[in-house]
Amino acid sequence: MKSIIGISAAAALSFSAAHATSIYTTSGSSDLVTNTGSSQIYEDDGVTMTLSAGLFTDTPVTGDAVVTPGQYGARPIAYSYGTGIRHNDNDGQHTIDGYYPEVAILSFDTNVQLTGALFSYVDTYDTFDLFVDTNNDGILERIYENLGMPNSSIAFVDLLSLNLVGKLFGIGASEYAYNCRQTMWGQKCDKYSPSWKLKAIKFEEVPDVPLPAALPLFMAGLAGFCFASRKKKV
Repeated sequence: MKSIIGISAAAALSFSAAHATSIYTTSGSSDLVTNTGSSQIYEDDGVTMTLSAGLFTDTPVTGDAVVTPGQYGARPIAYSYGTGIRHNDNDGQHTIDGYYPEVAILSFDTNVQLTGALFSYVDTYDTFDLFVDTNNDGILERIYENLGMPNSSIAFVDLLSLNLVGKLFGIGASEYAYNCRQTMWGQKCDKYSPSWKLKAIKFEEVPDVPLPAALPLFMAGLAGFCFASRKKKV
């Protein structure tokens, strides 16, 4: 049985922090620049984000999930309440759901830290999975599974404490089992398939500090510290 991992959620829905950028993934978003059908391109505060879609295998081991971009024609669909995913294999919903585990793929043109996500069409027991390209090899790895969200039709989840830094991320949904019990026919579990839309992403740009530039500063500071310590001893 998968355990549902709860994470802290902000009480307010405001995305107004001065040091952070928010991109709304809705059909009427002023951040939406291009919609090709297979992907959506957003721009805000000098940062470009490409949103595409895929499916992934769902396993009970956190991180052991393989994302296949565009599988069965998976593509993002922007609605007024947020972006869902459609594909060609028995997809009866226009949300991001766990029946066929679906994932919204977020690709940035610079390093960022995800600090929050805004979801819509949320029900009481909905959860989400988080993926990150941890090795910078273009492959997403699931690092959190079945994270909880507030019981609200529009729910903001604070991601700052998770330290999600990089250029490539995924936010998806997978079916999970609960209320498992032993019966005369063996173990029986109820199953729940989360279903929601992604309404906005909040992030901060992470500046790249090249090692050749940072190293002299570090060495100069270290030399100054040693000199001050030596002078004090004399």
